[in-house]
Amino acid sequence: MKKLWRYYLFIFFCLPILIVQNTGCVKEYSFEGAPHDTIPADTIPTDTLDTTVIPPPAIIFPQCASCVDTSQVTLGHWSFKVGDSRMCGTYTNSGFFSGHSKTSFTFFGPSACSVDTGIVVSVYLSVPLDQDRYGLTTDTTAFYYYDHNSPDDILASRHTAVFTVNVQSFINATGIVTGTFSGDVYTAKGDIVHITDGQYKASLY
Repeated sequence: MKKLWRYYLFIFFCLPILIVQNTGCVKEYSFEGAPHDTIPADTIPTDTLDTTVIPPPAIIFPQCASCVDTSQVTLGHWSFKVGDSRMCGTYTNSGFFSGHSKTSFTFFGPSACSVDTGIVVSVYLSVPLDQDRYGLTTDTTAFYYYDHNSPDDILASRHTAVFTVNVQSFINATGIVTGTFSGDVYTAKGDIVHITDGQYKASLY
């Protein structure tokens, strides 16, 4: 009977404290049910179900004040648009991979719109970047717009849709590659989103 009394005493005094601690540590990453123009800039975009638009928009991105619409990105930066919203950011890394052939390169880094999001782009070319090159185009690519706080990417390319990367120029002496990208990608729910005006400028080593 004494043990049972101690058990009830623990429940009465400790359970409210544990509940307060748990609810105080949860960050709200999904912001649903409010008007689109009130979506905070650091949340995952909200999928839409507006069937009055054909085809319906698959995703709504908040406007990012840090991403100014410029004609060309500077070295170490990337940008792209979904609808009227522009995303942009910097690179934490960029360079060649898959041995010494210099036919494959990648760049990735965080978004200026949210510390939790960013992109990864991998590019596979038919010719090596072992000399100055201009005007190369490939559909053998991979694109991800990730979210560190979700098991699924916000946007991701698939082999069932075309995603194109252009190498406008590669200068062998400096290792700087400049180009564009665009194409269809998928949301975590499987809806198609069209990316336009993608730009990048990175150093490859």
